[in-house]
Amino acid sequence: MYWLRLQFWLIMTAIAFWGNLPEAFSQDSTPIPVIEHVDSFDATTIAEPLHDGIVRPTRREFRHRTPAMIGDFYAGNPIDFAGNSNLDRLFVFASDLDAPIPLPGSGAVLALSEPGPVGIYSSTLTSVQDIQSLLRAGQNLPPATLVGAINHDATLVTTDNIAQIQNQLAATGAPFDIILLAPPPGSYDSAVNVTFQGRNSLQGFTQLNSQGSGALLQGGVDTLNGGEDLDAFYFYDYVIRFNTLLADATSGGVGRTKIAEGGAVRPQDRIFFRYNHLSGVGYTDSRAQLNRFVPGFERTFMDSLLSLEVRIPFATDAMTTASIDSNAVTNGEQARFGNVTMFLKGLLIDQETLAVSGGLGLALPSADDISANYADGSSLLLVSNESVRIQPFLGALFTPTDRWFVQSFFQVDTAVNGNTVSLNSDGTGLREFGKLTDSTNMFFDVGVGYWLYRTGARHGLTGIIPMLEIHQNTSFGSGDIIASGPFQVSNSLGTDSLTNIVVGNTLEFSQATNVTAAYTGPIGGGNDRQYNGGLQLFLSHRW
Repeated sequence: MYWLRLQFWLIMTAIAFWGNLPEAFSQDSTPIPVIEHVDSFDATTIAEPLHDGIVRPTRREFRHRTPAMIGDFYAGNPIDFAGNSNLDRLFVFASDLDAPIPLPGSGAVLALSEPGPVGIYSSTLTSVQDIQSLLRAGQNLPPATLVGAINHDATLVTTDNIAQIQNQLAATGAPFDIILLAPPPGSYDSAVNVTFQGRNSLQGFTQLNSQGSGALLQGGVDTLNGGEDLDAFYFYDYVIRFNTLLADATSGGVGRTKIAEGGAVRPQDRIFFRYNHLSGVGYTDSRAQLNRFVPGFERTFMDSLLSLEVRIPFATDAMTTASIDSNAVTNGEQARFGNVTMFLKGLLIDQETLAVSGGLGLALPSADDISANYADGSSLLLVSNESVRIQPFLGALFTPTDRWFVQSFFQVDTAVNGNTVSLNSDGTGLREFGKLTDSTNMFFDVGVGYWLYRTGARHGLTGIIPMLEIHQNTSFGSGDIIASGPFQVSNSLGTDSLTNIVVGNTLEFSQATNVTAAYTGPIGGGNDRQYNGGLQLFLSHRW
């Protein structure tokens, strides 16, 4: 419902803006001439009278109308969460299976069955090869504990036919040759799985060790002619085996906030709303879509030399929770807020063709935590969003002519502290095991724009500005690794270098309201790629 309301609001807002277009184009089609070349500039003058009586703004005044940079998307540092361990091992012992007399034809497999139940055992034995080694050495088998039973007949089916088994037995001079077996009935798997779950607090999955299973002829008999007794051993492992990416804990799956995402070089009084629809977002294995919204405002003070900007990002389908079923991972989608980010900006240089600003951003940990749960809802991992990030930046706006402009930002993004990691590594509940501290990021963003159409009218369409931007995002550092029991959590993805391109167009209305539509996508591929592409809509109003 909230998503539908937001869509309706965006559509109606766009219609309201576009409703002014007929008025704009119904005026005198001859645009007001743009500024001529200015050899010198008097700081006390912001406009010049023309010979026809029209007041022409100087390049400095036009610069105030320069649209904000569109910006790309940076997902942050995803979390690599892996589990790889054999939690338990059991074997099923189907004994005294009698070979029939006479044997079936030499081309048939051997299929034997005796009335059950069949026992499930725990032992230090790990495979039928262990049993073979001990028996060939004349040693006793270690004790085994009966831990469960299968209410099914004792059975075996060989993978080789009888002729192949006879040839195998004749080819070796040693006793206790291993006869390979086909997987047992599904009732074996089910019963062993129930037994594993009763013995283990962690949730794994049951897996037949087919390489470690097999049958032996009792007494070390080295021939198969009919009437022999065989013992079948089916070894099972209870394992945790997965490796998945989870969303960036520092942004709560909503993505980081950069000054270049809708940022203006010069301090301004404005409100704005930014929308991103991104496909193939790569901070999860599923590479799902992300709908991201960033409302905010900027307010100047000290005669427009300084400004404070506040952004409040949120997403309708952030993946902050994963459900893990031993070896399968499902990412949930929820509406989530990101980190509230503030930028304090100061105008350092304000010349006719060049403006330079600098400042400091502060990202507060208001986003949700990242978690992973078992399929039954019990907690497995919690990465708490606690990291505060500081973001010093510089911005520059260059206006070489009255139509062309170039704007750029350089920003560093570094963590003051880390995010606490809690794991349920032994099945007794979450316990804190350490902190993950994200790597330091460096962002360099540059864009060029051109006033394709501009008028001095106070109403209707007053400007059309196509823009092209390149965004370079680089992270430094090896990250951290936390291991406990069978689990490992890390953000150690090394140095990432991501280059994104943005192509867009801005429509200016009444010299105060901008509507920008753009497309963003990565340049090149590789493992560092964080998304496939995205559409952006940016609305802003300044006064």
